[in-house]
Amino acid sequence: MKKLLIMMLIACSATAFAQKKVKSGVIYSEHPYIETMRRFARMYEKRDTAAMGHFFADSAKIYGMTRYAVDTSKAAQWSVPPPKTVAEAKAGWEQVFETWEHITMKPIGVPDGLEYNKSRFTVQSWWLITLTNKKTQKVAKIEMVLFDIFNTDGKIAVQVGFYDPTSLLIAMK
Repeated sequence: MKKLLIMMLIACSATAFAQKKVKSGVIYSEHPYIETMRRFARMYEKRDTAAMGHFFADSAKIYGMTRYAVDTSKAAQWSVPPPKTVAEAKAGWEQVFETWEHITMKPIGVPDGLEYNKSRFTVQSWWLITLTNKKTQKVAKIEMVLFDIFNTDGKIAVQVGFYDPTSLLIAMK
């Protein structure tokens, strides 16, 4: 039994070392699209929805976990909401700006530009968003990750954002 076990371990080890390495793309720490995301964050802090909208393609799809209206029902927790258009995103940003003040959007770590073979360029960026509820004066801090997929014209074609809304809910009470 020991010999069989040893032979299986040796076979698995040999198989692991025999794997072929294939490069599937390049990861950038500096790229014009990464700078685009930094400019987007500055426009968010300035509450400039018109400028924010210019970063997106007209047909962009914008996905978020609880984009703008916090829904904590079981169905909402386990489903992916439909994408928003740029116009709907602008309306959502305005809703945020009406309810919250002192908004900052600071990077957490270095954003990555992901250029995979046969895929569109994607920027993955992590942010700490801090904002104060105008009504309660409570501060919310949210860690958010954004995945922004760019089209060939250099515009954001798809944005996917993930964050935990717990801090927002607490600050609203």
